[in-house]
Amino acid sequence: MSTTLQSDYLPENIGRSIDAPALFASFPAVLREELQSKATRRGFESGQFLHQRGDSAEGFWIIDKGQVKLGHQDKQGVMHVLFILGSGDSFGELACLGQFNRVLDAEALGKVEMLWISEKILSDILSSSTEISREMLKILAKQLQEALDNLLVFRNMPAPKRLAQRLLAFVADREPPVTLGIKQQELAELIGVSRMTIASALAELESLGFVSRHYGHLVIENPLALRQWMKN
Repeated sequence: MSTTLQSDYLPENIGRSIDAPALFASFPAVLREELQSKATRRGFESGQFLHQRGDSAEGFWIIDKGQVKLGHQDKQGVMHVLFILGSGDSFGELACLGQFNRVLDAEALGKVEMLWISEKILSDILSSSTEISREMLKILAKQLQEALDNLLVFRNMPAPKRLAQRLLAFVADREPPVTLGIKQQELAELIGVSRMTIASALAELESLGFVSRHYGHLVIENPLALRQWMKN
């Protein structure tokens, strides 16, 4: 049975566009449990903004159900997508820890349920334990190094390989074929290329039998073969 990643097909969205775990997932278990126990639950409808660029970072979000688009909205109201996050992901931790303003817009992709953790709750817990604070510094340093390494590798990949990496992140461990209801323009923005380039990359993956293109959606037919092609 096909698994679909978009609100036009299922009431609950799933999937994410990046491989790296969210920062919250790397927190010590004791810290994650305490933060979640003190979180406030909130719901958003499709198209609602959770926050916008320039907003003060008074806390961070954990996605309980659904998907959230992160990017920037231009003056014409068009959302340019950089990341799509799914259930279990978090965002806004760095701005919260660094106490600087948001640098990306966050928009609900379909109906979502969120957990909100305020900056005060996070600060109080970190202040109460030097051991947790030291562990947090190690986590941040490690993630920064990994991000820089991944950026260098990703920038040097040809467009079809970069696209394949993003598609495989969406698939994760879901049973194929996986139907992805995402626009070509959004895919282009996710990997930083033009719409013409993404169309060419999709055509190459389709010719190899990895994906099939349909009106309004894309089907990832053979994730295993696509992953093997990526390795080669």
